[in-house]
Amino acid sequence: MPFSEERADRAVNFIEGYLCHSKGQFAGQPFILRDWQKQHIRQIFGLLNEDGSRQIRQVYFELPKKCGKSQIAAAIALTLLYADREAAAEIYGAAADRDQASIVFNVAASMVRANRRLSTRSKIIDSSKRIVVPYAGSFYRALSADVPGKHGFNSHGVIFDEIHAQRDRRLWEVLTFGAGDSRTQPLIFGITTAGIPGESPVAEELHEYADQILRGIIPPDPTFYPVIYAAPTDADWSL
Repeated sequence: MPFSEERADRAVNFIEGYLCHSKGQFAGQPFILRDWQKQHIRQIFGLLNEDGSRQIRQVYFELPKKCGKSQIAAAIALTLLYADREAAAEIYGAAADRDQASIVFNVAASMVRANRRLSTRSKIIDSSKRIVVPYAGSFYRALSADVPGKHGFNSHGVIFDEIHAQRDRRLWEVLTFGAGDSRTQPLIFGITTAGIPGESPVAEELHEYADQILRGIIPPDPTFYPVIYAAPTDADWSL
């Protein structure tokens, strides 16, 4: 499959050129990607199908705690919103509850407010957890966790935070199965820390699928991008 340097560069350049860190010692500083972050973002946005659409449709991104998970998720959401050249893009942020979904939204909103070019093109509505881009007819919205009201979305992107906290499959299935069928290159970006075995069927299924691909047990799926940063299962915890 073809690789587009232009598409990969566009995603990286948007993040590093428009976005800033929002918390901690790096607050206010440009979001300069680490090499490992840049590698994954370039692959996700640069791998294309023969028709020029994005090849990667689903990402499973598993990280240890305190590795900038919310910053990465917010950066992906804003890249889809502003830099993916999708008309009337609908980007949704989901998690086990609205408070968790609001974490990524708040980071994203801080990033938009910190950049004059983005903030003047956007309207941030904190009460409904939305970032609206009126000239493009696009928006990013953090969702509550109740399932019945989540049908019928025409999503260009879904940012699914802390998948390990999903106790059943309902919200995941509603937001991922067929939700972006009318889009040419929808992206589901699932990001999570490791969970406790037996607590989340969705997280366990995705982790196992990603792990088997990464270890070469099953053939890679060209539409699925697996990332797992974790210690080996036989690692000595006492070291």
